[in-house]
Amino acid sequence: MKHFDYIIAGGGCSGRSLAVRLLPYLKAANKQVLLVDNIVKKANDKTWCFWEEKPDLFEAVVCKKWKHLSFSSSFTHQESDIYPYQYKMIRSADFYAYTDKILAGNHHVTMLTGTVETLSTENEMACSVIDGNQYNSDYIFSSIPQVQIKKTECYQYLLQHFLGWVIETEDTVFDAERATLMDFRTSQEAGPSFVYVLPLTSRRALVEYTVFSEQLLTGKDYTDALKEYITQQLQCKNYTIKEQEYGIIPMSDHPVQGQKGRVIYLGTAGGFTKGSTGYTFRFIQKHTAAIVEQLLKSGTPNISPIFPKRFRTYDATLLHLLASGRVSGEEIFSTMFQKNKTTQILKFLDNETTLIEELHIFKTLNKKEFARALLNRTLKPFRI
Repeated sequence: MKHFDYIIAGGGCSGRSLAVRLLPYLKAANKQVLLVDNIVKKANDKTWCFWEEKPDLFEAVVCKKWKHLSFSSSFTHQESDIYPYQYKMIRSADFYAYTDKILAGNHHVTMLTGTVETLSTENEMACSVIDGNQYNSDYIFSSIPQVQIKKTECYQYLLQHFLGWVIETEDTVFDAERATLMDFRTSQEAGPSFVYVLPLTSRRALVEYTVFSEQLLTGKDYTDALKEYITQQLQCKNYTIKEQEYGIIPMSDHPVQGQKGRVIYLGTAGGFTKGSTGYTFRFIQKHTAAIVEQLLKSGTPNISPIFPKRFRTYDATLLHLLASGRVSGEEIFSTMFQKNKTTQILKFLDNETTLIEELHIFKTLNKKEFARALLNRTLKPFRI
């Protein structure tokens, strides 16, 4: 049996974010952490986007940032200066390389490639079996998804699935200083769908087609939608696909247990993917920062919820309304952007607004349908 002060199970965004944030504490307290993942992460398999007012710990790997955002649909077109925010993009390959460099040379961190088989709490210790070998620690932080039994009679389960291309064009096509947050000028037959465009230069951009639905599409559906958007909306016929990314993000109001004994869950596994949008990166940073702050303060990582419970109710209500089909996603988001400042929407989506600010936003929405969705979501378990 091998002992570490802490074990981080999963070396993705949340596991590495926590490991880097822990370094000053590990040094001060002379603690050891084991970071384990079943693969060596090097590839650019993800792109993380987020907005923030001030630079945070991973500013060095932000590959592009924008001060202006646009929103488009068949109802409206909005262009906004989002000061004091900046919209930022991090490529996972850059993130992995940067965190490898920081962590691999630190004598308080051991990095291991292996398969985590079990996680448990026994005799006031956190225990893990990795490739048949037992390890224990004071606490385990895990980003490995928890097994959940779906309760469709109570909760909503949607998927955010997307295909993105980094394209390079022959002509100048993009405004490199303005990102497209959402463009709903796509077919809505498969479910609420939009494209976002993140220009890296005037001739190079990530163009990503995204759908909210219960079912995935065929590969051809994604590629056809991207081709149509590039030729019709971007008015671009000559381009080269340089990179491709495909992903699936769960969007659900199913409650997630954030801690089981001495096992604390991170990232999506801990419920830190926003149910209504799929944004995760900033919530990971807030959560991991709060854990380290609590360790420095008390020596234990047990923290209070990092945002009020009402935000989960808001997310759940939107998911139930989207699933009902009574109001389209295009209409919901169009109304929101037409009648509210973009900066206020960003603050709301970051779970940072006050109740008064939220009420101002709710006044601008379809109150009847949102109230109906809230009531349906609340009463659903009692109709079984």
